[in-house]
Amino acid sequence: MAAYQTINIEEWNRKEHFNAYRDAIKCGFSLTVKLDITQVIPFVKERGLKFYPVMIYLLSQAVNQHPAFKMSMKEGELILWDRVDPVYTVLHQDTETFSALSVPYSDSFIDFIDSYNQVLQKNENNRSFFPEQAPQNHFNISALPWIHFESFNLNIADFTDYFAPSFTFGKYQTEGSKILMPLAIQVHHAVCDGIHVAKLIDTLQQACTTIQTLK
Repeated sequence: MAAYQTINIEEWNRKEHFNAYRDAIKCGFSLTVKLDITQVIPFVKERGLKFYPVMIYLLSQAVNQHPAFKMSMKEGELILWDRVDPVYTVLHQDTETFSALSVPYSDSFIDFIDSYNQVLQKNENNRSFFPEQAPQNHFNISALPWIHFESFNLNIADFTDYFAPSFTFGKYQTEGSKILMPLAIQVHHAVCDGIHVAKLIDTLQQACTTIQTLK
């Protein structure tokens, strides 16, 4: 489990917003953007990589740069994880079910991809929903590679004090000179506002655009 620091809510500049969206008006929000992955596709092909783990890495890298996406409740206190790890779904073609796997986030692209492949190989014959216990310091990723959607929303009945964000990749397609992929983002409003989502999207888009410099 990653280290964390406790947030003093009484001295936090989002105290009122946190209390309002956590207690008075329990609220989350979602939105869908089209991510420009024009540079990602040739990068993946040239290096003989799989697209999904590369996108998981880029998203994990972006998420870990923004505190609003790394918050959680622990023993009644609001905390900020030093690092959050992706919990992502993988499909089993034979049963058309999926498992949720996780890999520790690493700044090193090579180390992350190696860990991803090791976890995948270890659990390739396991059809459990959670082959291994998900880390507390996590966020969520899923994929709908069959659908190029304009909007996507998770209907969560009760996510009280569950602040881990959820991301869903859709099917990418060519539009003009660009290759665009829908990305749905769902967050808890108690810890995350629109400006935070906008900054995250900017960070992720920059990573996709400059991916050829990744080593």
